[in-house]
Amino acid sequence: MDNAHAPAARIAEIDISAQARALSVLRWSDYVLVVLCGSMALGVVSDLLVGNAQESVVLVFDLICVAIFGFSAYTGWRHVGTIDPRVWRAYLLVFPLLFVGAAFMLLSVVVNHFSDDAAPTLLDTQLLAAVFGTSWVAAIALPAFVCVLLLRRMRVAPFGVTLADLLGRLAGHQGTAGAKLAGLARIKPRRGLLFGAAGALVIVGVLLAPAPSDPKLADAAMRLWPQLNLLGFYLLLRARRYFQVSADSLLAVDKRSPVLFLRSFDDDEKQVFADAGRALLDFSLETRLANHFHRFGPFIAIGSPKDSVPQLGAARVLLPDDQWQERVLGWMRDAGLIVMYSGKTRWVNWELRQVIDSDRATRLILLIPEIKGWRSGKRKQDLAARVEHIREVFKGTPWSEELLAWSDFADLRAMLFRADGSMVMVKSRSRSRDSYHLAALVAHQVMLERVALPEMPASALSARAPAWRRPASSKA
Repeated sequence: MDNAHAPAARIAEIDISAQARALSVLRWSDYVLVVLCGSMALGVVSDLLVGNAQESVVLVFDLICVAIFGFSAYTGWRHVGTIDPRVWRAYLLVFPLLFVGAAFMLLSVVVNHFSDDAAPTLLDTQLLAAVFGTSWVAAIALPAFVCVLLLRRMRVAPFGVTLADLLGRLAGHQGTAGAKLAGLARIKPRRGLLFGAAGALVIVGVLLAPAPSDPKLADAAMRLWPQLNLLGFYLLLRARRYFQVSADSLLAVDKRSPVLFLRSFDDDEKQVFADAGRALLDFSLETRLANHFHRFGPFIAIGSPKDSVPQLGAARVLLPDDQWQERVLGWMRDAGLIVMYSGKTRWVNWELRQVIDSDRATRLILLIPEIKGWRSGKRKQDLAARVEHIREVFKGTPWSEELLAWSDFADLRAMLFRADGSMVMVKSRSRSRDSYHLAALVAHQVMLERVALPEMPASALSARAPAWRRPASSKA
């Protein structure tokens, strides 16, 4: 296509910044609800089983605490790795209850401690842990409750509907359910059971271990327990990877059109021991995408030869160097949808070129992946390299003008390519993982309904934002 005679760039914008910020605050509650509330419920149950609650008033308090914290943990678990408005309705009950539950829990612990024959001091380890835990629960409940109210009311421009309504419409497109995976062979289920049992034993052991009465031992236990918890979380994460199915096994039983996931292996999120506590509940972006797109077709990808056990997310298959390209091209022809991370490597850009050459660009959701690192300069350099590769691959296509006109790549999260040469850009000023996750869902809804969106010409784009600074070299 001759750019000298190209039509003016037509780009429709969808800004999800406000929703992404609210989701990121709400996401903080996942750990509090699942881990902290779950631990509190189990702790109270253990006290009941050993008969510590002998008075009827204390027994009533403990039963109320178990009910509230147990329900909170279950509701929080439903929200892990998803953006689900159905859970938000339950949160309207959970977060107010947590204020009451925290008060009951604190009162119950205080009564139990000070009713003992040997009255403990205020420095008692278990008492301090209870005060800290209940305070943490109360502190997160209020802002999370406010965010739920905002999410239920905020409208997504230019749709003019609330986010809950938009995601509800997206869920309505799921169509035929996938095959049951219960009978499919897993990677190494026995090893997964071993890792899972070991992780559960470590966590339960730490939770139920009595606090030492000796101050020095109590201080050492307080330093050791967080590390043991990390070990338990790490073992549970490792166990989950052994229970995945291969892409070939999945495709053999699930006859829906596949959802193909393309990315550079360098963008796979690796499992790190120090981050195991967060990663157990704050699922990787790929895992979140898998939780959504598997409802529309088998979510499949090529596995990295460096991984002896597949990463969590898409169902993978390992192939030798002389076979993977043919397999990708075959999947590309069959795919009802292609989800892709923009990349900097030769082969991921070869895949992007094949998507364009096979006329599958209109079935592509191109995502800017999370770019990690605390140095803003390094993140900008990484993003600039990805942008340069995107523009180079799309040179001479109907969307070349749009990509040259767009300059706000720092806030860009997802791109759609329409048959008439126009584009849809989903952006967010929030850099939270939920902004990337939500952008993929919104882009999917736009693609499915082919929503007519107001477009912005190139002149308005260039007047509103500074030109993008390209890297000195177009080679990565």
